[in-house]
Amino acid sequence: MSGPDQSNSAVSIEHLTVSYQTKPVLVDISLEVPRGTVVGILGPNGAGKSTIIKSIMGFVPRDFGSVRIFNEPVDDACGLVAYVPQRGQIDWNFPVTVRDVVMMGRYGHRRWYQSMRALDRAKASEALESVRMSEFMDRQIGQLSGGQQQRVFMARALAQESEILLLDEPFAGVDAATERAIAGLLAQAKEQNKTVIVVHHDLETAAEFFDAVVLLNRRLYAYGPPREVLDQGLLAEVYGGKLRNLSWRQEEAT
Repeated sequence: MSGPDQSNSAVSIEHLTVSYQTKPVLVDISLEVPRGTVVGILGPNGAGKSTIIKSIMGFVPRDFGSVRIFNEPVDDACGLVAYVPQRGQIDWNFPVTVRDVVMMGRYGHRRWYQSMRALDRAKASEALESVRMSEFMDRQIGQLSGGQQQRVFMARALAQESEILLLDEPFAGVDAATERAIAGLLAQAKEQNKTVIVVHHDLETAAEFFDAVVLLNRRLYAYGPPREVLDQGLLAEVYGGKLRNLSWRQEEAT
């Protein structure tokens, strides 16, 4: 695994166009995510938010355009990117424990024929501790609450020790404790100069969690600081209707 170069660009997307069968999902998307930033991707259902994440991972074929990780093609970025999928994409009945799931994040640090070492077990334990799930390490993942399950997969991503974290709806349907834990991990990743890209649904919390936001509905409508991008008129255009005023805008006006 090669390390990232020393430029400021973590993820560079140029003219990305993706279709599922004949239906366009992303049309001519270009944006650049600098190293060490936390970026939220916002937009209505079906806007292509998850498809951008999957394109960065190289999971979906592109009709046109390119995605580069630290100025290298996606195929050369093995180990540099960690992915936390939506909870609905995971088989929670699979017979693995919390410890097993988090240890999966260490596979990229070993050859296929090598067994896990004490260092790998220590990294997994450290990751579980950071999301406050150590006491559940021997629990089967299907026996956890939704918020606990989300924290386990966050721990797996942390154990991978990647430079970029891609999180698909990590805040969806979680409890307050899990929301605080995820928010803390975003702040911690930023302190470590890691880059985080998050598919998000809550406009109210975007300014709190993210340095910049992407406003998306198949095409890119805006990308920049939350207080510039989350304009009422632009949001109405993207979401196809009127939205109530965001609370932080109301506070600014008083």
